[in-house]
Amino acid sequence: MPDSFMDKLKRAAGNVADGAKDLAASTKLKMDISGLQGKIKDAKQELGVNVYAMLEQGNTIDNITGAFITVQAAVVEFEAQIAAKQAELKKIGDDSA
Repeated sequence: MPDSFMDKLKRAAGNVADGAKDLAASTKLKMDISGLQGKIKDAKQELGVNVYAMLEQGNTIDNITGAFITVQAAVVEFEAQIAAKQAELKKIGDDSA
């Protein structure tokens, strides 16, 4: 038996609601990714400022390397979070296709 008009209307409304949820989720993920990219940029800029100050103060290469390793660990963590969010974003895109 063919679907009634109301059945088609309910299905269409459900599709619209699902699309809106996907749009909201993808927008949030994109904002999260952008925020994490900003944190990476900030960490690298702060490292540059700190290294400059360390060199001015005559710090050893070991101190400077230690500062780099600390920032590098943070950047690696941010990049892992970005990769996870990009995977979620791809999944949302694949699900809505």
